[in-house]
Amino acid sequence: MSKLTLGLVAALAAAPVFAQSTSAGVAGMVTSSAGQPVPNAEVTITHVESGTVSRATTDASGRYNARGLRVGGPYTITIAASGAGNTTREGIYLNLDKVNQVDAALGGDLATMGTVQAIAGNYGSAIFSANKMGTGTNVTREEIESLPSINRNLQDYVRLDPRVAQTDKARNEISIAGQNPRYNAIRVDGISTNDAFGLESNSLPTPRQPFSMDVIDEISVDVANYDVTISGGTGGVINAVTKSGTNEFHGSVYGTYRENDWSGKNQNDIRPQLFDNEATYGLTLGGPIVKDKLFFFANYEKYKGKGVFTGNSGYGPAGSGASNEVGITQAQVDQVIDISRNVYGFDPGALALPALDSDSEEKGFKLDWNISDKHRGSFRYGKSEQSTANLNGFGNNQLALNSYHYVRDFELETYTGQLFSDWTDTFSTEAKVSYRDYSAVRTAASQLPAIAVRFGNNTLNLGTEANTQANELRTETWNAFFAGTLFLNDHTVKFGFDYEDNDIYNLYGPRVFGSYTFNSVANYQANLPNAYRYSYSPTGIDNIAAKWGMRNVGVFLQDSWAVNSNLTLNFGLRYDEPMVKNSPQFNQAAFGAFGVRNDETIDGNGLWQPRFGFNYTFDADRPTQLRGGVGLFQGAAASVWLSNPYSNTGLAFTDYNFNNASSSGIRFTPDINNQPRGVSGQTQSVDFVDKDLGQPSVWKANLAFDTELPWYGIVASMEGVVTKVKEAIYYQQLNLGTATEVGQDGRNIYWNPNGLNPASWNSLGSACLRETGVAVGSSCANSGTDIRARRNTNFNDAIIARSTDKGGTQSFTVGLSKPFNDSDWSWSLAYTYSNAKEVSGLTSSTSGSQLLNTATFQANEEVNATSAYEIKDSFLGTLQWKHNFFGDFATKVGLVYQGRSGRPYSYTFDNDANGDGRFNDLLYIPAARGDVLFRNAAEENAFWNYVNNDQYLSTHKGQVAGRNAVRNSWVNQFDLHIEQELPGFFDGNKAQIWVDVMNVGNLLNKKWGRVDEYAFPGFKGVAEYGGIDPTTKKYVYRFNEPDAATVYDDKGISRWALQLGFRYQF
Repeated sequence: MSKLTLGLVAALAAAPVFAQSTSAGVAGMVTSSAGQPVPNAEVTITHVESGTVSRATTDASGRYNARGLRVGGPYTITIAASGAGNTTREGIYLNLDKVNQVDAALGGDLATMGTVQAIAGNYGSAIFSANKMGTGTNVTREEIESLPSINRNLQDYVRLDPRVAQTDKARNEISIAGQNPRYNAIRVDGISTNDAFGLESNSLPTPRQPFSMDVIDEISVDVANYDVTISGGTGGVINAVTKSGTNEFHGSVYGTYRENDWSGKNQNDIRPQLFDNEATYGLTLGGPIVKDKLFFFANYEKYKGKGVFTGNSGYGPAGSGASNEVGITQAQVDQVIDISRNVYGFDPGALALPALDSDSEEKGFKLDWNISDKHRGSFRYGKSEQSTANLNGFGNNQLALNSYHYVRDFELETYTGQLFSDWTDTFSTEAKVSYRDYSAVRTAASQLPAIAVRFGNNTLNLGTEANTQANELRTETWNAFFAGTLFLNDHTVKFGFDYEDNDIYNLYGPRVFGSYTFNSVANYQANLPNAYRYSYSPTGIDNIAAKWGMRNVGVFLQDSWAVNSNLTLNFGLRYDEPMVKNSPQFNQAAFGAFGVRNDETIDGNGLWQPRFGFNYTFDADRPTQLRGGVGLFQGAAASVWLSNPYSNTGLAFTDYNFNNASSSGIRFTPDINNQPRGVSGQTQSVDFVDKDLGQPSVWKANLAFDTELPWYGIVASMEGVVTKVKEAIYYQQLNLGTATEVGQDGRNIYWNPNGLNPASWNSLGSACLRETGVAVGSSCANSGTDIRARRNTNFNDAIIARSTDKGGTQSFTVGLSKPFNDSDWSWSLAYTYSNAKEVSGLTSSTSGSQLLNTATFQANEEVNATSAYEIKDSFLGTLQWKHNFFGDFATKVGLVYQGRSGRPYSYTFDNDANGDGRFNDLLYIPAARGDVLFRNAAEENAFWNYVNNDQYLSTHKGQVAGRNAVRNSWVNQFDLHIEQELPGFFDGNKAQIWVDVMNVGNLLNKKWGRVDEYAFPGFKGVAEYGGIDPTTKKYVYRFNEPDAATVYDDKGISRWALQLGFRYQF
């Protein structure tokens, strides 16, 4: 009897990627000793732990394919050919979303067995394969358990791809290849688990991850994947698959714990009290219901954070020793509290942290059913409930009392069913249906108007935060997916469709309780508000809610062609079309005023998306390949951007806007049911969508070279990734009016005559124009200044979302990685250079904030500039070490290093320079002394001293500062995981104890690991606009103290933190 030799060959068989799948695959070629294909060989693939069996037969070309297999392993593959005998290979592991290759050749009686290992190190996982064309990384269960993560979330693991940047570690924000984080798609067991509505920063629908990392078996990160089943691929696509039950009962009990004292002190040698303690505990259990047939896996996890909230991390009054002190004293805070209680009769709270906890509860249940050797099904149910305390209103120039805080309650419930079928040896299918029910509701700590009391350029916030006064979101989503795969000799043809149906209820009523601004504590005591806004709906608050829905239908066709043993080509075409269920209420007055209909939607604006990929494997002693591709990807705009026209029709409520409130007879009252309306000041705010706007889309292309070096199995890779925007979104103000003046730098100015007159600007400067960060016009101490002087006064904001084709990214990565192989060490090191451009950063949820948070020279400009998400240079290093000092009980150490350039920021005016109503104007840098005027010589001397000592300003005199043209300081951070396995109470049981240390370098030196940057949205205000001199037409500047970079210490990310963990496995 002759035997078959199994070997992992780097480039054989057509093996397309399982995009958006929850399964794995295996394929290969069986040849004779003469190198001829062996047809009709029987291939049996057995998942050892569950007894799941899949069978395939080689075709006339000697190829076999199996799809819909469980992720991981171990697998046993047996190949039998008539007249050639049979052989078995054990210990094979299969990757999520990949088709791994196992080829066989007739080897005679003295055949040697090749090594089949589909799972390698962090960066080089399964990299040598004919189906590896695009860009991405797989993260295995071993890496999940061996690398540090205090937050226990996906973001700490997807960062193992060097194109992933943690742009804001406190908010768990990640940008993939320079793309907007809101464009990332996250799927768990095939269910869309990303933040489709767009209110969270972590790309997930809840502040904490709505599923436990202890149930995740493997993660895949796709930066550019040309498989046509990919939808929503404008950013990164992150797939995760959960664990399944096997033929033996297994489970775990685990927990983590940390205290606020287990963290470092700040630069003032003070340890901020961010929380008391937080603990997570949970359990998992899986096993057979019917051996070899039906299996279950269940989990439960509970998190409790005592005193844990999101918001003020590191801000405090002057003299408090906080990481960032604001220019308001405790005595001034006490004065406002006293006035609130004794003059107005309400309790505004205090600066003390609220006595609130944050908690979450997550549970899941999964069934796997081996229906037969040809069919396998699964069902999973999951539910997550969270309650998160939030203390808003803190920043470089603002503090907030705890009446301003709110609690957000979340609930996410999901159901999914899948069926994998092998109908014949040449045809298989995958079908999936899922349902998701989601809600997010804010509950305010008080029932008061929003109140802002100014102390010069600093603000104390109290009452009910404006955006919290009516804020409730509910969505229901159905998804269906079907894909068929047909094997035709050298060709693998895939076809199918996907469908999504989303119903949305979004109640967002800012200022329905009222919003007051007082320019001084004296004005607050005398009840002389300087600005007042109130949104009044005569038919009730529910009438403000956006109630709408949208469907998306996608169809796809793809051919993967194994041209020869070296070259594989992939050709595909996908089409997506959005279908909006209903339109916003039509506003005839707005149409008459601006000539644009407010009931336009993206309905019917579909897109054809061609895609191509290739892989060429060289005939070399060691695995070496060239891979790449190009394709068009349509994603999905955050639903909140498309929801704004439904919320802001101009008909559901009246916006009372008094810029000189006290002179108009407005007086503050804390009674939310008796807010003043007056006979004037009524305006409408209307949102529009351009009729030609479609979903965001980008072209992506990559080219990469990978080779295994002669030493220790080290893999070297070089890769370039390019994206080019086909369609992106930016915003314009329709109610701008014509310019009243042109500044000396060519900037259009929209101030009224008093706003142009330097005499109108008092010592408060622009501070009296600020209302929760958005300039809305003001009397500026009764000076009569007014924004957008020639606007249509029947309307306030009239903002439209438009389409642009400007923007794109280029990145280049070089990397080395060494898998464990037979040693105790595994490591990787990669460097990535990136260049990213965009018109709008799309950093917010409302159209007004989208304008506010983009620094501009001209209002409404469509200018391509450095992206807010660009990380120019980054280094990623990982190190894993394991050794058994005590029998079979391993000691493990895992280290992750991230070094990156700082986030970009812009030099701006420190107020509204052009009179368009927003503080986002790029600074004009005077050419020399005398080019602009100042109030006095002292300010002029101080200004030029500052400019001449600033590297950017001193080299760009006579120019307007570029958007995001300067960078914050470089950031270096190390995270460490140390783990020890211990014997359990019974045979086969094992315990694990570990410690995770975030930012471990800061433990050695408190200056290390700090994040110093200019606060969101990345503006560095240098000087204030103070009018235009009527004689010389020169700007008048007011120079006080430019904004300074602060230590970004939200959630303590600039300091070390330690967490203990324990797990008992049985």
